[in-house]
Amino acid sequence: MSGVLERIPFAWWNTKVSPPSTRSRATTEHRTAAVNVFRTLVEQHGCRLVALAEVRREDVLRWLPDGLRASWNSLSDTSGELHDFDIAIAYDRRSLTLMDHVWVRTHHAANAVRAGLVATFGVHDRGGWLVVAAAHWRSNLGDAADADARRSRSAEALRDAIIVSTEAVGEDVPVLILGDFNAEPFERQFDASLPAARSRAAVQRHRPRSSSDLLFYNAAWRWLGERHAWDGEQQPATLAGTFCSTGTVGQTSWRTFDQVLVSPSLLRGYGWSLDERALGIHEDSAVFDRAGARLRAPFDHLPIVGHLRWLAPPTTD
Repeated sequence: MSGVLERIPFAWWNTKVSPPSTRSRATTEHRTAAVNVFRTLVEQHGCRLVALAEVRREDVLRWLPDGLRASWNSLSDTSGELHDFDIAIAYDRRSLTLMDHVWVRTHHAANAVRAGLVATFGVHDRGGWLVVAAAHWRSNLGDAADADARRSRSAEALRDAIIVSTEAVGEDVPVLILGDFNAEPFERQFDASLPAARSRAAVQRHRPRSSSDLLFYNAAWRWLGERHAWDGEQQPATLAGTFCSTGTVGQTSWRTFDQVLVSPSLLRGYGWSLDERALGIHEDSAVFDRAGARLRAPFDHLPIVGHLRWLAPPTTD
């Protein structure tokens, strides 16, 4: 790698390989397909940071091509506890240096809740910091009301952990939040617990009254509907979210559970900034069957790919 770092391509994906609190039932074919998608994100899209869900106790570094493995590192839960985390962050050490991290745990009704992972990176060449949070919150399988309450507790705990991490290096540090929240952008977890807006202007105007007065921009609002416009002639295949439940067809088969949230510091015209033109749903044939308008088995989530872009500060004569 040569030259000054101009972009940090990143990705998020729920692989369905090793879900939380269960033993992996992934077949060899499933794991091979997941590895191939992961390698596409790294080799073809140039991702230098990839956050993954449902990779419990997986060695995601082994998913990398042999030629890249020596220059990457990963952050995953190796505690082996019953309620260990199923998320991991793999990152290119030539671009990012891990400075600190915290596995965010809390409780609801005396039960353990996994809120997410918050990692602080030093950025090479440009200097400065980048806080990355990754999360996979409880789904509605089982008791839906209890799951919703757990997601709210997760949102609160993740928010508090982000506050602590940013205060340690500077409150204005860029924050990138990636996750499968099992909640859509309009649901209550993104109201008070982890406040996020669909308006960039609202986030840019926000003036925090304290370190806990956060407001993030949720770019996933733009993915709530059909991705491709209908014109009556080409009749594009339906792709209306990031998750599609298998075996069912109906109004809520498609959901936007996978999201990207950024702090106001990533919505500026200088420094590291979200390049929203490069942010979107990864829908190549390995994960999406266009003819059938469905995800390619055995996957139920589509990856998200985006870029942070360096913009030079304005100069004065």
